[in-house]
Amino acid sequence: MNTAARSGWWVMGMLVAAAAEAGCSRPIEVPMAPVGLSVRFDGERSSGLYPALLRELGTAVGCEFQIHRVPRARLQKMFESGQADVLIPASSSPSRDGDGEFVPLIQVRASLLTLASERPVPRSLAALAALPDYKLAVVRGFTFGAAYDKAIAALRAQRRLIEEPDAGGVARALREGLAQASIMTANIFVGTLVLDADLAPLVKQVRVDALDELGWSESGVYLSRHTLAEADRSVLRLAFTRSARSGRVWQLFNESYPPGSLGGSIRPL
Repeated sequence: MNTAARSGWWVMGMLVAAAAEAGCSRPIEVPMAPVGLSVRFDGERSSGLYPALLRELGTAVGCEFQIHRVPRARLQKMFESGQADVLIPASSSPSRDGDGEFVPLIQVRASLLTLASERPVPRSLAALAALPDYKLAVVRGFTFGAAYDKAIAALRAQRRLIEEPDAGGVARALREGLAQASIMTANIFVGTLVLDADLAPLVKQVRVDALDELGWSESGVYLSRHTLAEADRSVLRLAFTRSARSGRVWQLFNESYPPGSLGGSIRPL
């Protein structure tokens, strides 16, 4: 058995050991939207690293996660209105903290993503904003911190923003010249291209550039303050925290994404 496998079994053993005093009081509702290689659906059957993580933890601590597919644009509203117990994956955001308790799983860094072009790229959100003909295509509902949210609001007000339901829509907007760039984590964008035969040829054209205002931030899971009893939140908080700190979440990322594709966009806590 290799080192990664031994590590995975050790983590599972640790979680199972805690299961005797754990367990959820009811099925946990987890609406999800496709996100590259992290969350995928074949009809209603889910796969990818986050559904795999939920199934592992469910078995280990005695919780049933009911995963079902919804459009990304609905996820936040469902969480706010108490129609979702868990929001995953989700970036930490003050706007979400009133509705849920955040548990970090990984660190992420959003970057400026462009397709092969002779045009110089801005190195900061401020420089981007200063280019009047520069348009951005983004996934509706994504957030990467206060600086990102402020820039997106400004570009929206200037009608320089194209908002798409998913990363595939963003890729098509860039290919068709409707926008000059996007901002998201590179692994989400590349993972989406890899899975779509129509978009896969764009992989070799992708350029990734850091933006001064966007450093590393935390991504993880929000546990609803509206729908989850404190006992259930405690069980889930402990399970997710242990999985992240043990390295199991990072291991799942490395097992799910092509070698070398995570550099600069994802790292362990």
